[in-house]
Amino acid sequence: MTSDRDPSAPDRMTAVLQTELLDSPPEPGFDRVTRLTSRLLQAPASIIALVDRDRQFFKSSVGLCEPWASLRETPLSHSFCQQVVITAEPLVVNDANQLPLVRDSLSTASLCVIAYLGVPLRLPNGEVIGALCAIDYVPRTWTDDDIAQLTELSEIVMDEIALRTENARRRTIEQHQRVLVHELNHRVKNTLALVDSVIALSIRADAGLAEFGEVLRGRIAALTRSHALALDRGREAIALDELVRAELAPLQPDRVAVDGPAVQLAPGVALYLSMGLHELVTNAVKYGALSTDDGRVALSWSHADDRLRLSWHENGGPPVTPPTRNGFGSLLFERILGAALKGEVTRDFATDGLKVGFDLPVAS
Repeated sequence: MTSDRDPSAPDRMTAVLQTELLDSPPEPGFDRVTRLTSRLLQAPASIIALVDRDRQFFKSSVGLCEPWASLRETPLSHSFCQQVVITAEPLVVNDANQLPLVRDSLSTASLCVIAYLGVPLRLPNGEVIGALCAIDYVPRTWTDDDIAQLTELSEIVMDEIALRTENARRRTIEQHQRVLVHELNHRVKNTLALVDSVIALSIRADAGLAEFGEVLRGRIAALTRSHALALDRGREAIALDELVRAELAPLQPDRVAVDGPAVQLAPGVALYLSMGLHELVTNAVKYGALSTDDGRVALSWSHADDRLRLSWHENGGPPVTPPTRNGFGSLLFERILGAALKGEVTRDFATDGLKVGFDLPVAS
């Protein structure tokens, strides 16, 4: 049975693997520590070593001779650091040739290690995953101050490992969230398609529902288009010009003049704005400027102080009369684009053409 201090103990090996540091590339945060170690202790070489089952891997090193500096690892036969793992205590070697514990180590012959000072790299659960060490190629006496400084530097290494582990955990969580959101978006898209199919079948079964059903299908189609844009962008903002192009796609391009700067909208704002534009387009085609050959629409917007100011102006169509009752479009403009989004929608039923203005936040 392996001892808790044995380098190959299962719990310790699991802890080493979970750091995901073995065979990882050099990283600036760890390299700063080895440089600082050599500078503070005036040692020609310094190593952050992770002790694996049959080797030690150098996460960072400075001043190490070749080929070991390039290989970034040695067998445990060349390791003083394994003794730090075994004892879980600092190892002080003033002259390796005089200390039986390490005298026969190949580190002395191959790496020319004569003086060695190493302290444990200890995880919060107590497992020692390796050592931070300072090396000299001639005998020297390490002081209590050297040990204290190296111990403090080892805490910086462990802070760096903890930060790296937390960042990796967050990336994993974010990746899982992206997968879940992507799956949810597809399910919503499929649900909208199913609802549209049910409405289409209902229209076929009852001709009296035809007009209402087609209007409802148009609104669902608007939702589907905006949702498709959101799906393509994930949780990112949606470009207003893309949204406008999607809603105006069925129209003749010379009938609608579009002008405005690049604006990025939060997905929630884009969703409701697309529905608002759909209502305006539908109304213009059926009753407004686009119901005649000479009618035109001007759609323009500006962006300042995180607010979007958008104008829809019809002209050349039939005379406009104010509606006698509030329909779905009115409720959408007042309750969602207005109140819910903390925006403002103005409508002017001018005789020469409908004018609608939106003042909305670009972020929901």
